[in-house]
Amino acid sequence: MEDNPVILVTAGYDHTIRMWDALKSTCTRTIPYTTESQINRMALSSDKHYLAVAGNPSVSLYDVFGTSDLPVLKLDGHTANVTAVEFTQDYKFLATCSEDCTIRWWDVYAGVCKSELQNGSIVNDIAIHPDSRQELIVSCDQDGMIRAWSWRRREVLCEVAPQPGVAVRSVTVSYDGQLVVAGNNLGQVFVYRLIIDTTPQGGRSVELELYINFEAHDGYRITRTLFSSLIRYDEELFPNMKQSGEQLLVTCSSDRTAKLWRLTERKVPAALGAREEVVQAGAELVHSLNYHQRWVWDAAFSSDSGYLVTVSTDTRAALWSTKTGQIIREFKGHQKGIVCVALNDATNT
Repeated sequence: MEDNPVILVTAGYDHTIRMWDALKSTCTRTIPYTTESQINRMALSSDKHYLAVAGNPSVSLYDVFGTSDLPVLKLDGHTANVTAVEFTQDYKFLATCSEDCTIRWWDVYAGVCKSELQNGSIVNDIAIHPDSRQELIVSCDQDGMIRAWSWRRREVLCEVAPQPGVAVRSVTVSYDGQLVVAGNNLGQVFVYRLIIDTTPQGGRSVELELYINFEAHDGYRITRTLFSSLIRYDEELFPNMKQSGEQLLVTCSSDRTAKLWRLTERKVPAALGAREEVVQAGAELVHSLNYHQRWVWDAAFSSDSGYLVTVSTDTRAALWSTKTGQIIREFKGHQKGIVCVALNDATNT
C-alpha cells in the first residue's frame, strides 16, 4: 500500500461501488452492493481506511484496503432511506440522517447508536461541526427547516426556515465552524453565521444569523452544497489579500451544472450623513462547470482544494481544476447513474 494513496470512490444506481486510480482514470476495484437498495451517500474516514455507505435502511462500513466484498460493520436502526452519512475527524463516530425523520449518532468501534434525534420531517442532509467540543450537528429537511442540534443532549439549539415549505436539500459547515450554507429546491443558497456564545453559568446559546442569500441555479433544485478546505495564499505573492486564505463553495444542481463560488465582502459608501462605510457581503461566481448531461448529484474537493470531482446520473464522474474551471479527466464504468462520490487525497503529517 502506498504511504499516501489517493482514494476516489463512486457509487449509484447500478448497485456497485467503484474505486479509481485518479491519475489514470481506471477502475481498480469494484464492490457489489448486494442489497436491493441504491446507494445514497458515502463518506471516507480521515485515515482513509473505512468507507461508510448509506443505503436503505442501513449503513455499511467497508475496509478500503481489504480484499473482501463484505462490509466489516453494518449499522442497523433506521427504518427508511439513509440520506446522508459523515465521520467525525477522529473517525470514532458517525452521524446519519434518514427519511424516517431521525438523525442518529453512532459509536463506530462499538457499532451502536449512542443518540437518536427526532426531527418530525424527512431529513435530507446533515453536517457535523468541526469542533468536536461543541457536540453539534446541523440538519436540513423536507419541510424547509435548518436546525442546529446537540447530539448529546438530544435537543434543538436553534432553527430557521429560509423559505417555509420549500425543501432544503443540502447543508454544509465551513472549516472553522463559523458559517452554515444551505441550498433548496428553488436553486437558492442561504449563508448563515453560526454564533455560539457561552454564558458565565456554563450554558451556551446558539444562533443562525442570515449573512448572504443568492440565486445560484435559476429555480432548479440544488442537490449538494459543499465547502472546500482553506486555500492558503503566499502573503508575499498576494500582498493585497485581506486574509491569507479563503474557501470555495460548490453547488450541484438538477440544471446539469456544478458551480464554484467565492463568498466576498466589500466596503460601500454608507447612507447620507453616516460616517463609516458599510461592509456588503455577497457571492461571486468563480466557474460554472458545464460537462454533465443529466443531474449533478454530488461533489468532493481535494485536500488542497485545487481539484473537484463531480458525479451525475449521466453515469460519469469528472475531475476539474478549481483554478481554471476546466475538466481534466473523466471516469467511465458505471452502467447507471452515479449519485455519490468520496475523495481523500490528504497526506500524512
